[in-house]
Amino acid sequence: MAQHNYRWPIMSVAALVAACGGAPPSTPSSTAAPAAETRAELPHGVGVVQSIDAETGTLTIAHQPIESLGWPAMTMPFKVAKPELLQRTTVGENVEFTLDGKDMSAKIVALAEAR
Repeated sequence: MAQHNYRWPIMSVAALVAACGGAPPSTPSSTAAPAAETRAELPHGVGVVQSIDAETGTLTIAHQPIESLGWPAMTMPFKVAKPELLQRTTVGENVEFTLDGKDMSAKIVALAEAR
C-alpha cells in the first residue's frame, strides 16, 4: 500500500495564502453582525432628562412611547453603559437615546441631544 504525503498540499495552501497577504476567507458566524445593523436594531427613545445620579450611574428620563418595546410614555430611571454619558447631558435637556436590552433593566448605550 502506498503512503501518501499530505503535508505538501497543506504547506502549499499556507504559502499561497501568505503570498497573497491575507488569511483564508472565513464564514461569518450567525451571531456576528455589522455594528451599524446591530445599532439599528436596538430600541431608541426620545425624552426629557429629569435627573442625573452620577453615584448610581442613572438618568431619569420622561420618555415618549417606545413602540419597539411596547412601552407607553413614562418617566423612569435608566442605568448608563458608560459613566461619561452622564456628562453629555443636563437636567431639562431633550435627548435621543439607544437602549441595550428589552426589559426594565435596559441600559442606555448612546445618548445625544434631540434634533
